[in-house]
Amino acid sequence: MPELPEVETVKRRLKEILPGKIIQSIKVLDKRSFGGNEEELQDQRIKDVTRKAKLIRIHLPDGQNLLTHLKMTGQLIFVDDDTRVGGGHPTADWIKDLPSSHTRLIYNFTDGSKLYFNDQRIFGWMRLMNDGEVEAEFTKYGPDVNEAEANAKYLQEKFQNRRIPIKQAIMMNPIMAGLGNIYACDALNIAQISPFRPAKSLSFKELEKLLVAAKQVIKEGLEYGGTTYDGKYVHVDGMSGSYQDIMRVYGLKGEKCQQCGGEIVKAKIGGRGTFYCESCQV
Repeated sequence: MPELPEVETVKRRLKEILPGKIIQSIKVLDKRSFGGNEEELQDQRIKDVTRKAKLIRIHLPDGQNLLTHLKMTGQLIFVDDDTRVGGGHPTADWIKDLPSSHTRLIYNFTDGSKLYFNDQRIFGWMRLMNDGEVEAEFTKYGPDVNEAEANAKYLQEKFQNRRIPIKQAIMMNPIMAGLGNIYACDALNIAQISPFRPAKSLSFKELEKLLVAAKQVIKEGLEYGGTTYDGKYVHVDGMSGSYQDIMRVYGLKGEKCQQCGGEIVKAKIGGRGTFYCESCQV
């Protein structure tokens, strides 16, 4: 699933190329993926591309927006005669001819370029929404993990009555947005905190340490363009990231912990694969 660094990377790439493009038409290949009246998009000029949590917001004139959630397998891929750029869930759609069997929406621009929304599992969506509707959607999310509002005092208040494992708690978007499975595992390892600890059991100093680690891995994720976990696509220009080259524990069962040299093990928490060092994460 694309996490905050991957979504931010897609946003940054599209922000460089989409503003100024004029939508000639949109082809809806699967109605489950689009919300709104596609005819209202005709002749609209894209103003900007921004992000909140894992939502990509394409700003249009007159307070209108295209809001996108990639969910588990979504992709946004821009294509013209010379460029293929975007990202999301790594699949062969990054490199093969489009549209594919996974293409749900096609945006045709007046200069002949196109933007494809692909989604294997059809959990993701794009919706035409006005500013008020977008802001209402944003209220469902807490501050991004790399925002100043996500601090130890804030988390201490949110976690004071929560017995769930800290790994689950820091991945709850209504509390703090953007920390998915890969980065949560790595942050807990750097902070040397067991992913099984009840959220309410962490001290203020431990929360400070965890947030420093969380902000560090997100910063590194952004610097490396996110994670491309499928090895077949790690060198696809304009799509892939390389955070996987510096991962601390995620996917590294049986290897040595960088913090203490102990063995990395795998367990399940909340149905998600969880990697940690049982020697130093206590």
